[in-house]
Amino acid sequence: MGRADKGISAILLLLPYMFLYASAATDPGYITPENVSHEMTMYPYDFTIFHPGQKCHTCHLIKPARSKHCSICKRCIAKLDHHCIFINNCVGYRNHHYFLLLLLTTAILTTWATYIGTSLLSSQIRNEIPSWKIWGESFTWLQYANIWAWALQEHTRIGAVSLLCAMTTPLVWGLFSYHMYLIWAGTTTNESQKWSDWAAEMTDGSVFKRSLPLDRQKDETLESAWTRWPVESEQIVLRTEDGLPPRGLAAIGVGGWQQVWRLAEVENLYDLGFWDNLTDVFWPRYSLRRHACNGSQRRDSIPILTSVAGDTA
Repeated sequence: MGRADKGISAILLLLPYMFLYASAATDPGYITPENVSHEMTMYPYDFTIFHPGQKCHTCHLIKPARSKHCSICKRCIAKLDHHCIFINNCVGYRNHHYFLLLLLTTAILTTWATYIGTSLLSSQIRNEIPSWKIWGESFTWLQYANIWAWALQEHTRIGAVSLLCAMTTPLVWGLFSYHMYLIWAGTTTNESQKWSDWAAEMTDGSVFKRSLPLDRQKDETLESAWTRWPVESEQIVLRTEDGLPPRGLAAIGVGGWQQVWRLAEVENLYDLGFWDNLTDVFWPRYSLRRHACNGSQRRDSIPILTSVAGDTA
């Protein structure tokens, strides 16, 4: 193992610990009586999975759009993704980017460790078998397996760490890829569960939508008159118990009610396109109104994945 490899290893070993500390120590976005009004200006209500006027029964605060109460932290969290047992903290609006960097640097570290471990074992094998190659046709599959088995038995510590890293790496990359997919789709782990519930309701034929006027008058006691988000909801989506269109006080909006059967028929207000979604994660408080929406709300990208191995939603 050369000096360059040692330097790279030291850096790659340090980075996950840095982002682990940042993820665990950073306020994920606690909502308090002092900042609830400000948090209301971050995202508009989409009138689908987040409706104005909903109140947290524990914190006794109006719930801003995309927020959720964490039963473990006992707090409402802005743009809650999930509570992560590995960082003993929620992943929310203010530490989501640190969590993603933790996953990325951990995946790179385990990949690098697998490479280094394999290289060290191969060097030990080559001392006994000069013709040894990691890849090639010099050995049969049985000989290849037996040689690796011998190397793992003779060099237990290197072999054990290398095997552990090799088995862990796909899991970490998978978790990172899943969260990047959620960003691409403009949603969170918490919201993907809500979309899954909507999909089940749609199958039962109990979901309806109608248009919302963009110039509607907002009740400023329930929602902010202005948000940093560049678009407002153009629809309201409701479920009914009897499978009939909503009636009475719930029937807000204009035009007739349309029955919804598929998630693709419902817009995702929080999807501005991958790069703007990524900007919202990595540069919290960034004024997205500087960018035009350009109609980038993809109606076919709403995920219904609800769980990931290795973490809790």
